[in-house]
Amino acid sequence: MKGRTICPKCKHEILLDIPDKEKHDIVCPKCDNKFAIQAKCDDSKSIEECSWEEHGEPRKTVLSSLKPKTKMPRIAAIILACVFVIGITTAVLSESFIESSLDVASFAGLTGSVKILVTDESNNTLNNVDIKIDGKDGFTNYNGYFTKDNLELGIQELVISKENYKNQTLEILITPFIRYESTIILEDLGGKEKNIQFNSAGCTIILVIFSIIALIGTISCLKRQYIDIAIVSSFLAIFSFGFFLIGSILAIIAFIIIFRSKDEFENGKKGKIF
Repeated sequence: MKGRTICPKCKHEILLDIPDKEKHDIVCPKCDNKFAIQAKCDDSKSIEECSWEEHGEPRKTVLSSLKPKTKMPRIAAIILACVFVIGITTAVLSESFIESSLDVASFAGLTGSVKILVTDESNNTLNNVDIKIDGKDGFTNYNGYFTKDNLELGIQELVISKENYKNQTLEILITPFIRYESTIILEDLGGKEKNIQFNSAGCTIILVIFSIIALIGTISCLKRQYIDIAIVSSFLAIFSFGFFLIGSILAIIAFIIIFRSKDEFENGKKGKIF
């Protein structure tokens, strides 16, 4: 057992390697003083016999092995930057791009759905209101709701009519994944029918928001930081759609790349993830 002791006379420190649990006579190499030590002491032993300090083995530092950096996060950043550009372009020319993109989605077999609540001007729900959309006819139920699934994507005309009330015609956007929900207020007879054309401003705002989220993911990938933000951003960027859904496809690819290279990201204050 390796250890050290101190000469009680000259206080010289002596390094030793002696068997365990045995008493040993030691000669100080400095002053030739003779004294006894015992590696394992109890309270009955003298101070001279117990002046022993065991040395442990040198401490070994075990370091986690780091995976070599690859270009995968940078590739994901480039892809998300493309998603951002496509999304912003789609937002600027929203109506034409939306229609073309949804045509592709329809060709892929995707459909949409609506949920409409119809009330009068006093906020009373109206049942048996006739509603036509996408060539399909239906009526509101007892609670004033009309729901319809498997509708063709794109801008659809919604015609609402009921006896003793003014008819309304609206243009609404049917998209996949997100159900269109709205409350329609029917006015009493008198005056002209209401015709509301589709306004792409709301879609523009939504596309801009999801495109900015893609940009946030781009920055995260370039810095190789905050893997959670990178993953969430790439997932939400799927809803930026883009021309012919190219933006959504690219966002899915970026999501897969980021997830597979997550070990190369740092997590803010916590440092490298092992």
